[in-house]
Amino acid sequence: MATTETTPVTPRMFSPINGSFGLKDQKPSGSPWNPLQWPTWFGYQKGRLNLPSPGKFERLHGEVTKEVFTSNYLFDGAQANIVKELSGNFHVQHQFSLGSQVMPPMYNFMSGYMTERTMLQGTMDNDTNLNGVFRHAWSASSITKVLTNMPGHSMLQVEQEVNGSDYSMTFKTMNPNPLELTGLYMASYLQSVSQNLVIGSEIVLQRPTADMEETAMSLVGKYTGSDYIATAQFQGVGAIQASYYQRINEKVDFGVELNLMVQNGRREAVATVGGKFDFRQATFRGQIDTTGRVSAVLEEKMAPGFSFLISGDLDHMKGQSKFGVGIMLSA
Repeated sequence: MATTETTPVTPRMFSPINGSFGLKDQKPSGSPWNPLQWPTWFGYQKGRLNLPSPGKFERLHGEVTKEVFTSNYLFDGAQANIVKELSGNFHVQHQFSLGSQVMPPMYNFMSGYMTERTMLQGTMDNDTNLNGVFRHAWSASSITKVLTNMPGHSMLQVEQEVNGSDYSMTFKTMNPNPLELTGLYMASYLQSVSQNLVIGSEIVLQRPTADMEETAMSLVGKYTGSDYIATAQFQGVGAIQASYYQRINEKVDFGVELNLMVQNGRREAVATVGGKFDFRQATFRGQIDTTGRVSAVLEEKMAPGFSFLISGDLDHMKGQSKFGVGIMLSA
């Protein structure tokens, strides 16, 4: 008897369009002694190095802070998340939370629409606060992102990403006012200089009012080895952030982060160590820092599409503790 083969469903995700960044391997026809041809020859010689993409500036420490540490996974009280896939591009999510020490009981409704080029996502809570995210890939190298928040503390943030084969640029503005030239403006640039080393810089301009202006600049460096990543960021205000990520094996990752502030003769430093452990049916994250804070998050996959979560956070110096349990259901 013949059996009918089923085609696996492609997971829903947002990814910019794949494409070419130019004929970098094609030798220029002009003379290298002609100054007008120098930009073309420079691009050709740089393309021959086959430098990798440096990634995004906002994810410089992402392997440690967003993947290993518990910061993005902690919660307290009771929480339930129900995700429903309505189609390959559209999904909705219901989130219930209560018993939190810092937040009142809350309900959030989220919906998202995703295609290869576009991502549109909105969130509304029981107080009718609305958050929206719009992201569109104009091409393989140009992506625009808009974030809004209303009412209450209304916020508008616009980002423009320009990604090359071996560099990335990001321009970001928050609550801009073209008439008074107020708001927050940021520009960052990352460049791969070898197969392992990335360097870059970020400039921040803040103008809360027309007669007040603050600027800050930071320099960054990132080195990627075979199973480790070392990153350092130096800011002009005397702040240093360094992180180290180590992949032990396919199921164990460790990360270390150091935040150092040296300003007006005062020195403050906080070091954090964390680990992530992937088991067959569970994922455990734990971390501890030099201020005496210990936190852990356990996600147990009870069945396909159903997970049970436990979160704990203990601050010895402040004598505070938080505990949370939750479930996540995908249908």
